[in-house]
Amino acid sequence: MDNQDYILCECELEPLEKFVASFEKSFEVQVVAGPAICMTMIQAEDSVESQPFYLGEALTTECELMVNGRKGYGICLGDEPVRSYCIAFIDAIMQLEAVDLQPLQLFLGDQAASLERSRAIEYNHIQRTKVDFKLMEED
Repeated sequence: MDNQDYILCECELEPLEKFVASFEKSFEVQVVAGPAICMTMIQAEDSVESQPFYLGEALTTECELMVNGRKGYGICLGDEPVRSYCIAFIDAIMQLEAVDLQPLQLFLGDQAASLERSRAIEYNHIQRTKVDFKLMEED
């Protein structure tokens, strides 16, 4: 999963939905397969033998759209029909020629910064719960 996919799957839903709603007015959108819940096999790799194996299944939501004649596909973990639609829309517009993707790049940059701030806050919370055993030995 590349950075863009991570951002789209992890960012807050409300800003993503608003961004897509404001952007999609300029395009002809046709739903090929509406958001649907499915089970997806999760593949991993054995660290010793480097052989692939399946961990099990995960609940996902997938959606397929046609935007100005280009197919877009969106999939995300969980029951998130709106997010899968948004991901499919963004996937399709990125394949279109002569589309100004600057607003999309700015949106992704803002969301990446927001995710990094959230990650830093969570990391700091975790660090406060760690025990320093060297200090405990001094008592």
